[in-house]
Amino acid sequence: MTTLIIILEKYSMGEGVLVSLFSMVIVFLLLLLLSIIITLLKFIPFKNTEKNTKKPVAVGAQNHVDTTSSAVDDEERMVAMLVASCLAKDEIAGDIKVVSVERTK
Repeated sequence: MTTLIIILEKYSMGEGVLVSLFSMVIVFLLLLLLSIIITLLKFIPFKNTEKNTKKPVAVGAQNHVDTTSSAVDDEERMVAMLVASCLAKDEIAGDIKVVSVERTK
């Protein structure tokens, strides 16, 4: 306990405030530098922008047949969408979006 009191007697309150203010200025300058770097990142061109601009592929949109909706039918539609997206993913490099699912007879 006595060593702590001796260490605290070496520094005044003004010096502590000065060190605190200096440390806060350094932190805010680093935050400002980071924010400038992050805003400049949007100006860097990326090569993958061409893949993101592709139009979604409609799988099975040519056949339009009216069907009644039931729990089994909804489950079959979900399975059909998953299978269609898995098969299309093998052929197309990029994201797949299933637009519609229609039953054919």
